[in-house]
Amino acid sequence: MSKITPLDVQNHRFSRKWRGIDPVEVESYLALVSEEIEDLTREKAELQSRLRVIEAENGQHREREQTLRDTLLSAQRASDDIRGAARKEAELIVQQAEDSSERLTHHALQRSAEIEKAIEDLKIHRTNFRMQIEKLIELVQHVLELDRLEDEKDRPLSYLTRKTEKGETGQ
Repeated sequence: MSKITPLDVQNHRFSRKWRGIDPVEVESYLALVSEEIEDLTREKAELQSRLRVIEAENGQHREREQTLRDTLLSAQRASDDIRGAARKEAELIVQQAEDSSERLTHHALQRSAEIEKAIEDLKIHRTNFRMQIEKLIELVQHVLELDRLEDEKDRPLSYLTRKTEKGETGQ
């Protein structure tokens, strides 16, 4: 089916017949249909433009999400490395503490507390990243829901068919 533009509707001329339909009524109806098509064409262009913007934003959000995932993974690896290093260092400190005086034992406990604080800080950091990713996912879901609602608004133009049917039955 070929597309009809508002200009096609405005410029269409019907052949005249004796006792035919009212030309003024036909012209006014064509003008109304032309305006409707023009409005729908404009609205479609606006929606397509908005869709391109949303898709671009969605792509950016996906890139950010991937960056956050990579960062979270790096943080988890660093946390594991720190834990491994902390365990090794703690074993060394314990060994030195057994061989040394009370002062070295106190120093080892103090260092162990700092490492645990660093681990807790990394856990908090990881939790914050997780919450940011969840918020990002919720935002993307919200954008997709808005997009779906917009799609539902853009159902086929079945009301034009109903107008045509009313026009045919009125003859």
